Amino acid sequence: MAPDSEVVRSSFSSSWSSKEISLEDVPDKIPNGSAIYIGSFAATAESTLKAMTDNWALANIQIIQMIPGGNLPHMSENLDRFRTSGFYSFSKYQFSSHASSNKQQAESLEDYTPISISAVPRLLEEKRLHVDVAIIKVTKPHKGFVSLGMGVEATADFIRHAKIVIAEVNTYMPWTEGPSKIPIHEIDWWIQQDQQLYTTEELWPEFIKGPNYSQVVRDKIGENVVKEIPDQATLRFGVSPLTYAVVPFLNQRKDLGLHTDGFTESLFRLSIDGTINNKYKTINTGRTVVSQAHGSLELYDFLDRNPVIEFHPSSYVCNPQLLGKIDNLISIVGALKVDLTGQVATDSIAHKFYGGVWSDDESIRGAKFSKGGKPIVVLPSKSLQGRSNVVFALPPGTGVSVTRSDVEYITTEYGTAYLYGKSIRERCLALIDIAHPDFRQELLNQAKANHFISQSQPGKSVSSIYPAELECLHTTTKSQKQVLVRPIRAVDEDNLRKFFHKLSDHSVYLRYFRKLKSMPQRILQKTSDIDYSSDMTIVVLSPPDAFQHELVGIAQWVSDPRGICPIPEIAFQVRDDWQGEGLGTYLFRRLIEIANQRGIPRLKADVLSDNKGMNKIFQNSGVLFVRRSDFGVVTYTFSTSTT
Repeated sequence: MAPDSEVVRSSFSSSWSSKEISLEDVPDKIPNGSAIYIGSFAATAESTLKAMTDNWALANIQIIQMIPGGNLPHMSENLDRFRTSGFYSFSKYQFSSHASSNKQQAESLEDYTPISISAVPRLLEEKRLHVDVAIIKVTKPHKGFVSLGMGVEATADFIRHAKIVIAEVNTYMPWTEGPSKIPIHEIDWWIQQDQQLYTTEELWPEFIKGPNYSQVVRDKIGENVVKEIPDQATLRFGVSPLTYAVVPFLNQRKDLGLHTDGFTESLFRLSIDGTINNKYKTINTGRTVVSQAHGSLELYDFLDRNPVIEFHPSSYVCNPQLLGKIDNLISIVGALKVDLTGQVATDSIAHKFYGGVWSDDESIRGAKFSKGGKPIVVLPSKSLQGRSNVVFALPPGTGVSVTRSDVEYITTEYGTAYLYGKSIRERCLALIDIAHPDFRQELLNQAKANHFISQSQPGKSVSSIYPAELECLHTTTKSQKQVLVRPIRAVDEDNLRKFFHKLSDHSVYLRYFRKLKSMPQRILQKTSDIDYSSDMTIVVLSPPDAFQHELVGIAQWVSDPRGICPIPEIAFQVRDDWQGEGLGTYLFRRLIEIANQRGIPRLKADVLSDNKGMNKIFQNSGVLFVRRSDFGVVTYTFSTSTT
């Protein structure tokens, strides 16, 4: 007598074999008028779809799709035969290599449901979304189960609610770990279809190529985003290809985690080299968590029975409450447009849809809930048509995906604007600062005309490029504190005001040669909003976070706008409680260094003779100078040459 395990195995085998059908049998199993869910990504059952469309007896079929890939013949059928509905609009990219571009197809693509991907199971539970048939692609059975492989998403939910489940069994499908398995008794019919899974390039050649933004733009966006990612952060990416612009720069970070919708080729490489190791994730520690994957054949082999990559349903992967439990969650979402108040559009412009909500809103909320989390929205400053992506107001009809009250970080190739808790005035200045230079003056004029910012705002910075290359970290000499040193921005106006009111009366007098109880608005604006091509102001910020900081030191040179004095005049000041840390000497030498790099041969400074600290810095700096005294004021003229 055979052991019990062999009896069970024999029973499974007999039951399973009785469900096998051929592709030609598939249409007979599907009633006309059915709503059919198809798998996603590399888990799309292309052969079964083709068998359905090739059989002209089928009619009035509705295909429910997420983001399928490969050959999708139903996309070019007329509406009397096949209609398509989904949760992502396909008008921006062409996913199917065989889909036509005729009017009928365009009409079929309009049935788009804007809803968060994690909410789809609720639609099924509440019967607001109806499904008759689920067509899936799975692994071969093992001990009474199959794995959903590369496309978990909401597939198990559709299987649970479908009347009929048809599976393509493919021995090339990787067996993925996590809750990606379903028992074979839930499958009604299956077809053996052994063929290599489509790679990313075969699935969506146009989508992967994405918008034809230059590599320079992509790299600059990536360089700006990586500045906001600390070591040991957990990453989450949106569906837009631009969210992955940061990936080539992630090897600058250590011990990263991953909890995101899709596992891609670039993330696979970071996992191989150990950059992504999930060592410090606060949930699913040591495990990458995804719901779908696509890439090379090497990636598919890597995922097969890999215990450190877990595939979970989207309702888990995208749950904002769960995301909030992941410390240092960095969510990166791609956008189409942003207005000067911080409203972000990710799925449409005017009345045309270009994408989908997908998990963008969940990613934003999850990162906001996360301790140390950052929700980052990325977009190029200019569209491929040459229009500004930073606009005064979103075009009428545009959907707002991220509200102005939820937005935090906006990144273009020109930098990052931090908007959370900022006033409309501050938001305007910050976003104009990262807009394309071709449109900054127009945006400034619109903001002034609509009283978003003051008419007195100089707007000098809009005509020059922020010199990001001058940003650096510095360690103080006494307490060894690390600070961020960077050129000033127009948005630093309020930081300047707070800095002034933390100075002692004596420090104010030594700097301005008179007593001041407040700093006039025009001086604050003039100091913070500068033309970088002619003047320079650098500030010291603590802690060295790009946006959560206090201003503790400032140094500047100012050119004479009248041209009477050809030598720019310098001044610098350190907050009283930060004096003795060597910042004064550092700032002075930094100004000399920058001036030398810019071909400015001399700088000058007027200092009160009883300002012993400042005079000592100048005299002990090692910088060549000429000095003269007149009525208690010492005038220094410095040579910026190091030779």
